This record gives sequence, structure tokens and C-alpha cells, in this order.
Amino acid sequence: MSSTDHDEGRTSKPSFRDTMTAGLVQKALEPVLRAVRDEVASARREVGERVSSAKTGLVLAGVGVAFALTTLVALAGFAVALLELALPLWAATGITVVVFAIVTAILLAVGVRGIRRGVPPVPRDTIRETKERVHSASTADADDAA
Repeated sequence: MSSTDHDEGRTSKPSFRDTMTAGLVQKALEPVLRAVRDEVASARREVGERVSSAKTGLVLAGVGVAFALTTLVALAGFAVALLELALPLWAATGITVVVFAIVTAILLAVGVRGIRRGVPPVPRDTIRETKERVHSASTADADDAA
């Protein structure tokens, strides 16, 4: 008996029982696969929203830094010149630096808060909803079994 004679029995058509079993398994898995696809789509949407929020925060932080650097040069000179009329040069310069430092800190804090809202882009809402669905499905199955 050659190896080709032995393999011929394995290449025959699947039995009716195998075909029916495969069909039943496919029908049983179809709702699960649909639910998984829906959850993945929901997670993608949520991650996209969080990334968009982080992007907005980054833009605000960048604008804040650019604003601080550009205005620092022009307004610092102007403020020092005005304050120097009433105060010594060192006091006028100190006051100007403190004011600009406060404005810069506020703008950067707002930008960083926006960045933290979106990073890491974890789909928390989708994860919570999925856990709730799994929990309700498992309790429903337990109620059906009883």
C-alpha cells in the first residue's frame, strides 16, 4: 500500500454531519463576531475623539509658547521703559519678568490639561460598556439556566 493510496481516503467530501456542524457553529458565532466588530468600531471612534482632544491641547500649548516668546520681546521692552519712569531699572525689569512668567504659566497649564485629557487614547467608555454587556449577558445566561 503506497502513501498515495492511504491519502485518497482523506480527500473525500465532508460528511453531512460535518457540514451541518460547521453551519451551526458559524450561525452560533455570527452574533459574537458582529458584537466584536461593533465594539472595535466603537473603540476606534472613541480613540479618535481622544486623539482629537489631545491635538487641540497641543495646538493651544504651541500657540501659548509662541505667544509668550513673541510678546515677551516687544512688551518687555515697553513695560520696562514705562516702569523705569517711576522705578529703578532693576525693579521695572523684575516686575515685567514676573508678569510675563504668570501669563506663560497659565497658557501652558491650559494646554497641558488639554493634552492630558486625550493621552493615552484609551477607549474607556467602550471598555465600560463592553464589561456591562458581558456582565448582563452572563447574568441572563445564569437566570436562563436556573
